[in-house]
Amino acid sequence: MPPARPFARYGVLLWFASCSVVFAAAPVRDWPEVPSPPGASTYWIAQYLEQNTIPMQIRGFDTPMTAAEVEDYYRKWFADKVGFGASNIGDVRVLGARMGSYQVTVQLGAKLPGTVGRVSLAAVYESGETGQAGGKTERERIESIGRGFPRPAGSQVISDTLSFDAGQRNRTIVLMNNVSIETNALYLREQLLRLGWTLLQDRTVEAGQRSALVFRRGPEEMVVTIAKREDAYIVISSQTTPD
Repeated sequence: MPPARPFARYGVLLWFASCSVVFAAAPVRDWPEVPSPPGASTYWIAQYLEQNTIPMQIRGFDTPMTAAEVEDYYRKWFADKVGFGASNIGDVRVLGARMGSYQVTVQLGAKLPGTVGRVSLAAVYESGETGQAGGKTERERIESIGRGFPRPAGSQVISDTLSFDAGQRNRTIVLMNNVSIETNALYLREQLLRLGWTLLQDRTVEAGQRSALVFRRGPEEMVVTIAKREDAYIVISSQTTPD
Protein backbone atom coordinates (compact mmCIF):
# COMPACT_ATOMS: atom_id res chain seq x y z
CA MET A 1 0.00 0.00 0.00
CA PRO A 2 1.43 3.45 -0.86
CA PRO A 3 2.36 5.82 1.97
CA ALA A 4 -0.30 8.09 3.40
CA ARG A 5 -0.78 11.29 1.46
CA PRO A 6 -0.65 14.72 3.17
CA PHE A 7 -4.31 15.43 2.41
CA ALA A 8 -5.43 12.74 4.84
CA ARG A 9 -5.01 15.05 7.80
CA TYR A 10 -7.81 17.35 6.66
CA GLY A 11 -10.49 14.76 7.37
CA VAL A 12 -13.22 16.28 5.19
CA LEU A 13 -13.91 13.46 2.78
CA LEU A 14 -17.45 12.24 2.21
CA TRP A 15 -16.38 8.91 3.66
CA PHE A 16 -14.47 8.27 6.86
CA ALA A 17 -10.70 8.35 6.86
CA SER A 18 -10.03 4.74 7.83
CA CYS A 19 -11.04 3.41 4.41
CA SER A 20 -8.10 1.80 2.59
CA VAL A 21 -6.83 2.35 -0.94
CA VAL A 22 -8.88 0.25 -3.35
CA PHE A 23 -7.81 -1.25 -6.68
CA ALA A 24 -9.93 -4.37 -7.21
CA ALA A 25 -12.58 -5.40 -9.69
CA ALA A 26 -15.92 -3.91 -8.72
CA PRO A 27 -19.37 -3.22 -10.23
CA VAL A 28 -19.01 -1.46 -13.57
CA ARG A 29 -20.46 2.04 -13.88
CA ASP A 30 -20.35 4.74 -16.54
CA TRP A 31 -18.24 7.21 -14.56
CA PRO A 32 -17.77 10.66 -16.14
CA GLU A 33 -14.25 11.80 -17.00
CA VAL A 34 -12.86 14.48 -14.67
CA PRO A 35 -9.42 15.88 -15.55
CA SER A 36 -6.51 16.40 -13.18
CA PRO A 37 -4.52 19.65 -13.26
CA PRO A 38 -1.79 19.75 -15.94
CA GLY A 39 1.39 18.02 -14.78
CA ALA A 40 -0.23 16.61 -11.64
CA SER A 41 0.74 13.25 -10.15
CA THR A 42 -2.46 11.24 -9.73
CA TYR A 43 -3.32 8.11 -7.76
CA TRP A 44 -6.41 6.09 -6.94
CA ILE A 45 -7.93 6.22 -3.49
CA ALA A 46 -11.01 4.22 -4.51
CA GLN A 47 -11.92 3.10 -8.00
CA TYR A 48 -15.24 1.99 -6.58
CA LEU A 49 -16.86 2.06 -3.16
CA GLU A 50 -20.35 2.39 -1.77
CA GLN A 51 -20.80 4.81 1.09
CA ASN A 52 -24.21 4.28 2.72
CA THR A 53 -25.26 2.54 -0.54
CA ILE A 54 -24.12 5.48 -2.71
CA PRO A 55 -21.56 4.44 -5.38
CA MET A 56 -18.45 6.63 -5.30
CA GLN A 57 -15.08 6.97 -6.96
CA ILE A 58 -12.18 8.95 -5.45
CA ARG A 59 -8.85 9.99 -6.97
CA GLY A 60 -6.06 12.01 -5.40
CA PHE A 61 -3.45 14.25 -6.96
CA ASP A 62 -0.33 16.25 -6.11
CA THR A 63 0.71 19.26 -8.15
CA PRO A 64 3.34 22.01 -7.93
CA MET A 65 0.63 24.51 -8.90
CA THR A 66 -0.66 26.81 -6.16
CA ALA A 67 -4.12 26.25 -4.70
CA ALA A 68 -5.32 29.43 -6.41
CA GLU A 69 -4.06 28.19 -9.79
CA VAL A 70 -5.71 24.79 -9.32
CA GLU A 71 -8.98 26.42 -8.27
CA ASP A 72 -8.89 28.65 -11.36
CA TYR A 73 -8.30 25.55 -13.53
CA TYR A 74 -11.34 23.77 -12.08
CA ARG A 75 -13.54 26.86 -12.13
CA LYS A 76 -13.03 26.99 -15.89
CA TRP A 77 -13.74 23.26 -16.20
CA PHE A 78 -16.89 23.58 -14.05
CA ALA A 79 -18.13 26.60 -16.05
CA ASP A 80 -20.72 24.65 -18.08
CA LYS A 81 -21.72 22.25 -15.28
CA VAL A 82 -24.97 22.44 -13.30
CA GLY A 83 -25.14 23.94 -9.82
CA PHE A 84 -21.51 24.94 -9.40
CA GLY A 85 -20.54 26.09 -5.92
CA ALA A 86 -17.40 26.72 -3.87
CA SER A 87 -16.86 26.85 -0.11
CA ASN A 88 -14.30 26.32 2.64
CA ILE A 89 -14.28 23.51 5.19
CA GLY A 90 -11.56 24.41 7.63
CA ASP A 91 -8.37 24.85 5.62
CA VAL A 92 -9.75 22.95 2.63
CA ARG A 93 -11.24 24.58 -0.46
CA VAL A 94 -14.20 22.60 -1.86
CA LEU A 95 -15.65 23.01 -5.36
CA GLY A 96 -18.52 21.02 -6.78
CA ALA A 97 -21.19 20.68 -9.45
CA ARG A 98 -23.59 18.17 -11.00
CA MET A 99 -22.47 16.21 -14.06
CA GLY A 100 -25.26 14.03 -15.40
CA SER A 101 -26.28 11.62 -12.65
CA TYR A 102 -23.15 12.32 -10.57
CA GLN A 103 -22.04 14.96 -8.11
CA VAL A 104 -18.42 15.97 -8.75
CA THR A 105 -16.46 17.37 -5.80
CA VAL A 106 -12.91 18.72 -5.85
CA GLN A 107 -11.11 19.29 -2.55
CA LEU A 108 -7.91 21.35 -2.41
CA GLY A 109 -5.38 21.64 0.40
CA ALA A 110 -2.12 23.57 0.41
CA LYS A 111 1.22 21.88 0.88
CA LEU A 112 4.74 23.22 0.56
CA PRO A 113 5.35 23.53 -2.28
CA GLY A 114 2.19 23.14 -4.33
CA THR A 115 -1.27 21.67 -3.77
CA VAL A 116 -2.71 18.31 -2.85
CA GLY A 117 -6.28 17.46 -3.82
CA ARG A 118 -9.01 14.90 -4.26
CA VAL A 119 -11.62 14.44 -6.95
CA SER A 120 -14.75 12.57 -5.80
CA LEU A 121 -17.66 11.31 -7.88
CA ALA A 122 -20.88 10.26 -6.15
CA ALA A 123 -24.03 8.91 -7.79
CA VAL A 124 -27.03 11.17 -7.33
CA TYR A 125 -30.46 9.56 -7.07
CA GLU A 126 -33.69 11.42 -7.45
CA SER A 127 -36.56 10.35 -5.20
CA GLY A 128 -37.79 6.91 -6.26
CA GLU A 129 -34.97 6.24 -8.73
CA THR A 130 -33.39 2.78 -8.82
CA GLY A 131 -30.09 3.81 -10.38
CA GLN A 132 -28.17 1.96 -13.08
CA ALA A 133 -29.02 -1.58 -14.19
CA GLY A 134 -32.27 -1.67 -12.21
CA GLY A 135 -30.62 -1.28 -8.82
CA LYS A 136 -32.29 -0.78 -5.45
CA THR A 137 -35.02 1.76 -4.87
CA GLU A 138 -34.36 4.67 -2.53
CA ARG A 139 -36.25 2.97 0.29
CA GLU A 140 -34.39 -0.32 -0.25
CA ARG A 141 -31.04 1.49 -0.19
CA ILE A 142 -31.86 3.26 3.07
CA GLU A 143 -33.12 0.07 4.70
CA SER A 144 -29.97 -1.85 3.68
CA ILE A 145 -27.60 0.51 5.54
CA GLY A 146 -26.11 -1.52 8.38
CA ARG A 147 -28.29 -4.54 7.56
CA GLY A 148 -26.99 -7.89 8.78
CA PHE A 149 -24.81 -6.54 11.58
CA PRO A 150 -26.26 -6.91 15.09
CA ARG A 151 -26.89 -3.58 16.80
CA PRO A 152 -27.36 -3.03 20.53
CA ALA A 153 -30.55 -1.15 21.44
CA GLY A 154 -30.34 2.56 20.73
CA SER A 155 -27.49 2.24 18.21
CA GLN A 156 -27.28 4.68 15.32
CA VAL A 157 -25.57 3.64 12.07
CA ILE A 158 -23.05 6.36 11.22
CA SER A 159 -21.50 4.76 8.17
CA ASP A 160 -21.73 1.62 6.04
CA THR A 161 -18.92 1.38 3.49
CA LEU A 162 -18.44 -1.37 0.91
CA SER A 163 -15.05 -1.42 -0.81
CA PHE A 164 -13.07 -3.78 -3.03
CA ASP A 165 -9.44 -4.82 -2.77
CA ALA A 166 -7.43 -7.42 -4.69
CA GLY A 167 -9.45 -10.63 -4.45
CA GLN A 168 -11.64 -9.54 -1.57
CA ARG A 169 -14.53 -7.34 -0.53
CA ASN A 170 -14.58 -5.29 2.66
CA ARG A 171 -17.57 -3.90 4.50
CA THR A 172 -16.96 -1.43 7.31
CA ILE A 173 -19.85 -0.40 9.56
CA VAL A 174 -19.63 2.35 12.17
CA LEU A 175 -22.21 2.53 14.98
CA MET A 176 -22.67 4.99 17.82
CA ASN A 177 -24.58 4.33 21.04
CA ASN A 178 -24.67 4.99 24.77
CA VAL A 179 -23.99 1.39 25.78
CA SER A 180 -20.83 0.62 27.79
CA ILE A 181 -17.84 -1.10 26.23
CA GLU A 182 -18.48 -4.24 28.28
CA THR A 183 -22.19 -4.41 27.34
CA ASN A 184 -21.47 -3.75 23.66
CA ALA A 185 -18.85 -6.52 23.62
CA LEU A 186 -21.10 -9.01 25.42
CA TYR A 187 -24.03 -8.35 23.09
CA LEU A 188 -21.91 -8.59 19.92
CA ARG A 189 -20.20 -11.78 21.07
CA GLU A 190 -23.54 -13.46 21.72
CA GLN A 191 -25.19 -12.29 18.50
CA LEU A 192 -22.27 -13.04 16.19
CA LEU A 193 -21.78 -16.51 17.67
CA ARG A 194 -25.48 -17.09 16.99
CA LEU A 195 -24.88 -16.06 13.37
CA GLY A 196 -22.18 -18.71 12.96
CA TRP A 197 -19.05 -16.70 13.69
CA THR A 198 -16.23 -18.13 15.83
CA LEU A 199 -14.51 -15.83 18.34
CA LEU A 200 -10.73 -15.84 17.82
CA GLN A 201 -9.71 -12.94 20.04
CA ASP A 202 -11.30 -10.87 22.79
CA ARG A 203 -9.24 -8.31 24.64
CA THR A 204 -9.68 -4.98 26.34
CA VAL A 205 -6.89 -2.42 26.04
CA GLU A 206 -6.04 1.16 26.98
CA ALA A 207 -7.13 0.82 30.61
CA GLY A 208 -10.56 -0.48 29.66
CA GLN A 209 -11.25 2.32 27.18
CA ARG A 210 -11.17 0.10 24.08
CA SER A 211 -12.16 -3.47 23.25
CA ALA A 212 -11.04 -5.53 20.24
CA LEU A 213 -12.83 -8.65 19.02
CA VAL A 214 -11.80 -10.87 16.11
CA PHE A 215 -14.22 -13.36 14.53
CA ARG A 216 -14.00 -15.88 11.71
CA ARG A 217 -16.69 -17.65 9.70
CA GLY A 218 -15.28 -19.92 7.01
CA PRO A 219 -13.08 -17.72 4.79
CA GLU A 220 -14.56 -14.51 6.22
CA GLU A 221 -12.97 -12.46 8.99
CA MET A 222 -14.47 -9.66 11.07
CA VAL A 223 -12.61 -7.29 13.37
CA VAL A 224 -14.78 -5.30 15.80
CA THR A 225 -13.41 -2.46 17.90
CA ILE A 226 -15.38 -0.63 20.59
CA ALA A 227 -14.16 2.64 22.06
CA LYS A 228 -15.40 5.49 24.22
CA ARG A 229 -15.48 8.89 22.54
CA GLU A 230 -16.48 11.77 24.83
CA ASP A 231 -20.15 11.11 25.71
CA ALA A 232 -20.75 8.17 23.35
CA TYR A 233 -19.41 4.75 22.39
CA ILE A 234 -18.23 3.94 18.86
CA VAL A 235 -18.37 0.44 17.37
CA ILE A 236 -16.41 -0.22 14.15
CA SER A 237 -16.84 -3.53 12.35
CA SER A 238 -14.57 -4.42 9.42
CA GLN A 239 -15.64 -7.59 7.60
CA THR A 240 -13.44 -9.06 4.87
CA THR A 241 -14.89 -11.59 2.41
CA PRO A 242 -12.87 -13.26 -0.40
CA ASP A 243 -14.38 -12.74 -3.86
